[in-house]
Amino acid sequence: LEETCSAAARLIADGRVLGWYRGRMEFGPRALGHRSILADPGHPEMRDRINAMVKMREAFRPFAPAVSLEQVHRWFEVPEGFELPYMIMTADVRPEHRAALPAITHVNGSARVQTVDAADNSDFHALLRAVGRTTGREMVLNTSFNVKGQPIVNTPREAIDTFLGTGIEFLFVGNALVRRAGRV
Repeated sequence: LEETCSAAARLIADGRVLGWYRGRMEFGPRALGHRSILADPGHPEMRDRINAMVKMREAFRPFAPAVSLEQVHRWFEVPEGFELPYMIMTADVRPEHRAALPAITHVNGSARVQTVDAADNSDFHALLRAVGRTTGREMVLNTSFNVKGQPIVNTPREAIDTFLGTGIEFLFVGNALVRRAGRV
């Protein structure tokens, strides 16, 4: 797991877009770290890139951040340790960080935050910790692993088919890294 998270963190820090498929699927309308498309929320063009690759959403709609429970208060106007585990509530991005987090900050300064606790999702939390060691932020842009109008991927085959049919650059299926020919 540690090697997988380090590799994924380096790719995210390099501005790559990843498919992240781990364990059992979540139940509900949102991907919460088991069936996700992940990227760095600090890259200004990331929202447009992911929209062009897979989502085809309105350009004004930012994607949601997943952030470690330990760091949520550093980036968002919430109390320390405030839990927002289901990506259903918004919080204001701290004004001093809004410009540095363009892919997840709405025009009104808010974001639909998901907090990740090690006790609830240890693998996704480990990834956020690795991203933090690489970027200084235990945070990723997190959107559901699906194409507009399709359900969230369920099986490894669906993950690979969606990866191949989109512009997603790398895919982690468990600890296996799938890459397109010619990508390093």
